[in-house]
Amino acid sequence: MKKMKSIYALVAGTLLLASCADNEHPKFNDADAFAAFTKSSMSVNENVESGELKIPVLFTSLAGLNKSVDFEIVDGTAAQGVNFEVTNASNTLSFTKEAPEQYITIKVNDNDTFGGDISFTINLKETGDTNLGASKTCSVTIIDDEHPLAFMLGDYSGNAESYYNGPTVWDLTLEKDPDDVSVVWISNMVPGGSLVSIYGVVNDEKTEIRIPVCQSLGVHSSYGDITLECYDATGDEYIEKGGNVIGTIDANGTITINNWMGSAVSAGYFEILTAPIVLTKK
Repeated sequence: MKKMKSIYALVAGTLLLASCADNEHPKFNDADAFAAFTKSSMSVNENVESGELKIPVLFTSLAGLNKSVDFEIVDGTAAQGVNFEVTNASNTLSFTKEAPEQYITIKVNDNDTFGGDISFTINLKETGDTNLGASKTCSVTIIDDEHPLAFMLGDYSGNAESYYNGPTVWDLTLEKDPDDVSVVWISNMVPGGSLVSIYGVVNDEKTEIRIPVCQSLGVHSSYGDITLECYDATGDEYIEKGGNVIGTIDANGTITINNWMGSAVSAGYFEILTAPIVLTKK
């Protein structure tokens, strides 16, 4: 067996050497140089501190050719001259060996009213013999900062006493719903058992959130569906489907839940958190 292996290795080595001799490393041909967006989509907050968004466009060339490319703005729900301005002196980008990356700069016009997120697109256009890459369109979203629940959206730190593990701290995130301004989506609601986001509904006064129990937190590979389960403030009374985990919200977005809350499968619980459960915005 050893002899056969040695022969195989020798033959394989010979073939490898022959392969190396017969093939050369591919070389990039500057005739194939192209301009392209480095990202196909970008977003910017309406109240971005700098007031602008810089969208990079890269010209790929080894020799550093001097080339140019035009771009056009296509209005969508966001309109140029109303929601944003293009601050480039012209709609042409010029590339050189020293500056192969150029930027389309968008100035965002902030306002004081809520209208929801809006978007537009930018297309690159061929100029003369300048080729375009696959990423020749970039979609830009302007995120409205006047969302009614903006004060409570973002990253949170959870703090509670675990029935199994004692003091527990974990991270979670609250995100807005794209269609309903009273709904938030919560990721990692229960540590150790949340695989997908669940939703909660905020009242008109923005002082209370109700999170329906028995929502799916995901599917476990061995135990099947993981669900959100809930008890009253003492942990004695189980809350059936149709009930809610109820949290109070203060002006800073801090949420205090006076229910016991857990993640469970048919075989038992992954986690049970006892009241109070405090979610503090970072």
